[in-house]
Amino acid sequence: PVPAPIAVIGMAGQFPQADTLQAFWDNIAAGKDCITEVAPARWDSRRYYQPGPVVAGKTNCKWLGALAHYDCFDPLFFNISPTEAERMDPQQRLFLQTCWHSIEAAGYSAEALSGSQCGVFVGCTGGDYYQGAPAQQLSAQGFTGGAPSILAARIAYFLNLQGPCVSIDTACSSSLVAIASACDSLTSAASDLALAGGVYVMAGPELHIQTAQAGMLSPDGRCFSFDRRANGFVPGESVGVVVLKRLADAERDGDRIHAVVRGWGVNQDGKTNGITAPNPVSQTRLQQRVYAQYRIDPAAIQLIETHGTGTQLGDPIEIEGLRAAFKPYTRDTGYCALGSVKSNIGHCITAAGVSGFVKLVLALQHRQLPPTINFEQLNAHIDLSDSPFYINDRLRAWTPAGAARRQAAISSFGFSGTNAHMVLAEYLPPQPRQPVVAVLTENRQLMIPLSARTAAQLQQKAGELLAFIDAQAATAGVDLVSLAYTLQVGREAMAHRLGVMAASPAQLAEALRAYLAGEPAIAGLYRGQVAQGQAGPGLIGEDQEVRDTLIERWLARRQLSRLLGLWVQGVALDWHRLYGESRPQRLSLPLYPFARERYWLERAAPPAPLSSRGATAFLHPLLHSNVSDLSRQRYCTRLQGEEFFLADHRVDTGAGCQPVLPAAAYLEMARAAVEHAVPAPGEGRVLALRHIVWAQPLVVTAPQTVTLGLSAGEGDGDGIAYEIASGDGEEALIHCHGQAVFEPVASLARLDLAALRGQLGQSGMGAAALYRWFGQLGLEYGPAHRGLVSVQRGAGQLLAQVVLPAAVADSEADYRLHPGVLDSVLQAALVLTTAPGELPALPALPFALDTLRLVGACPRE
Repeated sequence: PVPAPIAVIGMAGQFPQADTLQAFWDNIAAGKDCITEVAPARWDSRRYYQPGPVVAGKTNCKWLGALAHYDCFDPLFFNISPTEAERMDPQQRLFLQTCWHSIEAAGYSAEALSGSQCGVFVGCTGGDYYQGAPAQQLSAQGFTGGAPSILAARIAYFLNLQGPCVSIDTACSSSLVAIASACDSLTSAASDLALAGGVYVMAGPELHIQTAQAGMLSPDGRCFSFDRRANGFVPGESVGVVVLKRLADAERDGDRIHAVVRGWGVNQDGKTNGITAPNPVSQTRLQQRVYAQYRIDPAAIQLIETHGTGTQLGDPIEIEGLRAAFKPYTRDTGYCALGSVKSNIGHCITAAGVSGFVKLVLALQHRQLPPTINFEQLNAHIDLSDSPFYINDRLRAWTPAGAARRQAAISSFGFSGTNAHMVLAEYLPPQPRQPVVAVLTENRQLMIPLSARTAAQLQQKAGELLAFIDAQAATAGVDLVSLAYTLQVGREAMAHRLGVMAASPAQLAEALRAYLAGEPAIAGLYRGQVAQGQAGPGLIGEDQEVRDTLIERWLARRQLSRLLGLWVQGVALDWHRLYGESRPQRLSLPLYPFARERYWLERAAPPAPLSSRGATAFLHPLLHSNVSDLSRQRYCTRLQGEEFFLADHRVDTGAGCQPVLPAAAYLEMARAAVEHAVPAPGEGRVLALRHIVWAQPLVVTAPQTVTLGLSAGEGDGDGIAYEIASGDGEEALIHCHGQAVFEPVASLARLDLAALRGQLGQSGMGAAALYRWFGQLGLEYGPAHRGLVSVQRGAGQLLAQVVLPAAVADSEADYRLHPGVLDSVLQAALVLTTAPGELPALPALPFALDTLRLVGACPRE
């Protein structure tokens, strides 16, 4: 026998640039690209990103499909302490909240599920939350907070769910495998209801680096699914949960059915030419098995949500597998649209499958075929001629074209070799009938209950319900009986309560507006607060028997306003007694407004590279060791590329902005070497560096060794020549050379700053404008090199205010010529020589300097 179909009765999720399913659909339908650069609040991408060919320890992709509220949680709602919440992997927190929302979206209360055979199936993997704070993982909270098994168990524990509870990691196919497993559980009667989905959140750059090293990422920051430009994917984040039920049970219970899962299956590639290599034969075998087992004709499938990662290898293999799977069933061509939500939000790894699944259900609901974006020209390795398929690159009306109903399929493949395939269809109810819903009213008024954990959230909930009513009034209106029923039986009763007696949506909206405006007395509106875990006695005392008698009497007399007054005081009501045999349809109403409180383990700063540590390890942060011999005085420095004077000093070299050793660093390096090698000069003499030439930039994209050599008695008089180079022998490259001398202290003229400012007038620029302009010039300065506060320009002169950047304030004692300060002075020189607004063809770097006299160390300001 063909296994019975499964109904989708609820959904919830968050996606890049979409906190709600409606926003998610709006973005997809509009063809919106939701990929952005990694925000500094996540991690400093400049530290880990390097364009061009992949370099060890770096990523060539700095883009992400990011969740907006990845770090937010409402712990007290779930009886979780703030300390424990902070140590929970954000994937646990988001999945927990999304499960609650999905139950509400299905029109059920948590209390109704307690003790039930409700299963939980989630695609997830161990996160990188503790990578930046490993000490926090070595605790009891870290033990549970990072366990994938606990991720699924959190909601089961909180709601007392007693069906199967499984965390699944098959890599990129995890969440679709989880949904298929939930369908199996419902079919076998192990579950009567199932929460299924997936979650993926990134706390640090680890995945970016690992997948870049494997050649999987798009350096362009786009998923070019099926396109000739396909060059990898962009990582994304999402969380999604669907509520599943056997179709017959959903119809019996009057559930709102969003779509039907007609068939599903999972298989494994087995042995291929590589453990991570996809296998078109196994993909075809899986798809054909699903079609045969569930008696599905692929000729009636009009849309396929592909895995579609946008790789040169994966996309053609997937299309090859689909062509082979459809071939025995149909010779029709060009009728089945291909899409990939990864083009909008990136590849959400363990949540990729549920993201595509939710997209398909929304498309079925809206009866539209959403576009795949970033598509211009078909990948040369993909052949769609004489095939059922075409790439859908625009929003189209979805017409079944002769088929009985709209149907879609979805595939998800893991680099583990585990594949999943599923077929969904729109729900066509049996012959429609309009049962008469009998409901108790008082003067035609219904009881509308609202509650929340806090007073502020109750106000927010009332505001969102008002917005929902107003939006519905502009279209088809809202069925007040269904709205009341959904709020009565489909929402948990919480401490802060509001009850409204209303005979129409307009009357309900008027009462909500008055409540939100703070009006003290509103007819038909009741307010109350219940202590946690306590059903208040209200106005009728503690005696349960007396209370039940009065409730019966008021029900018989239809004195519902009295009952609503009891409810806001904490008395539990059996809402089902207000209705006859036929129950109203549950509605999709606004979901609970969880508090958005930040809980996040801040990533510890990466270990300081050797070249930036203090003198306990090295002679100087820029001068690591003395490697002199009898022939020459020489010093050696090993640069990693992550030092602040490299990570925060990037220049567009034609291959993207790369870390370049700043001119100021050479000056401090030479100063430190000379003062280390030469005995202190007599009193009244200072060090001067002369005839300085920066011959060639030093780009540090991988660890490099730099040597500084000193030669006494060369140049003018008693000068000491210095030379800074990388490489050895004939391959050595000289980056900077000059001469050091000790000369008498010259008298220093004092500047009258007030007079100087008067000469310069008001023509000036602030730091924000300056550093935007530098960026246009191809000079990217990070926090350690943003010492310019402001400049004032005059005729042939400029006055700049420079401060030691806060990002490197703790390193002040390590330097006399601090690179963060001195480089900012050189930036000011660039402003003097190039008028802001002008954009030279190449970034201007210092080339030569006549003299630098070191009278004293650079001050903070």
